Amino acid sequence: MTRPHDTVRLWLVPDRPEPTAADLFAVLDPAERLRAEAYRSAEDRRRFVVAHAAVRHILARQLGVPPAELRWQRGPHGKPELTGHHTGTEVNLSHSGDLAMVAVSITRPVGVDVQRVLPRLDAVAMAERYFGPEEAEFVRAAPDPVSRADCFARLWARKEALVKAHGGRLTQGLRIPLHESDTGVGGSWSRDYRVSDVPAPPGYRAAVALSGTEPFRVTLRPWRRPAPTTT
Repeated sequence: MTRPHDTVRLWLVPDRPEPTAADLFAVLDPAERLRAEAYRSAEDRRRFVVAHAAVRHILARQLGVPPAELRWQRGPHGKPELTGHHTGTEVNLSHSGDLAMVAVSITRPVGVDVQRVLPRLDAVAMAERYFGPEEAEFVRAAPDPVSRADCFARLWARKEALVKAHGGRLTQGLRIPLHESDTGVGGSWSRDYRVSDVPAPPGYRAAVALSGTEPFRVTLRPWRRPAPTTT
């Protein structure tokens, strides 16, 4: 039976075309600002700022602290984790196209992934390159290019969410079969995680994963950009 507190909270963060306000940039830490400024494209820079500021605002509300006070450290394979005075909450971020998704768990390590469905993608070739034979056949069997791209995006989102919950490298999870199960099979580390598809806007696929095999609940809501503070 699912425990009430085993709930993953998800937020959809749409990227809107208005310029990024200075107040969103202001909550980022120096390392995040440098990463944002390194983007040559203003569009990519805006997406980065909006997504990472959203993470800070969401966690700040959960923890009752100012968003700029949050500090991060990276695990062995680059997964950010809270450090310093404000820890104990697990968070993960994914973005693709015009959409980002933030996952928060107070009980178990979490990973989330959102993937844009790309109908022009050679989904069969990509599946044969990265997935195992059964899943490559699963993608190939879809009736048309759009369906094949959708199958590929669904599987990729599940695998990436799993690996992000684990904190490992993506190559560790691409050949783990997940199209018929919500946990990995065989003697793999993936058996200690549970994966779930989650709703996403048309043209996207998304999934979330938690450590442990116990069921969990998922809530999903849109992130609403906070009003700029005035002085």
